[in-house]
Amino acid sequence: MAVGRNVEVAVPPEQAFEKVMAAMASIGKVEESNPTTHSLVGKARYGFNPVRLRITVLSGAQAGTSVIEIGGKGQDVWGAAPRKVIDKLLAAIK
Repeated sequence: MAVGRNVEVAVPPEQAFEKVMAAMASIGKVEESNPTTHSLVGKARYGFNPVRLRITVLSGAQAGTSVIEIGGKGQDVWGAAPRKVIDKLLAAIK
């Protein structure tokens, strides 16, 4: 099941992308990254469930802010694994 979340942060997109890359590397691994479009694909585990995250960092409404769009897909029916991995990623970013 696919799960998504958008989070606004008070840093520019370039800095937010670097934070997201470091956080993804700390909880799992970065499979693909594109610094030009500020997007990446990462993989992490929740228990025995592998979860793939697709993350894009966009410019926020205010100057100097960013919006992080996170989409997660796991193998469980209820979507608990992607939600928990997204929570773990957001905790690692802060």
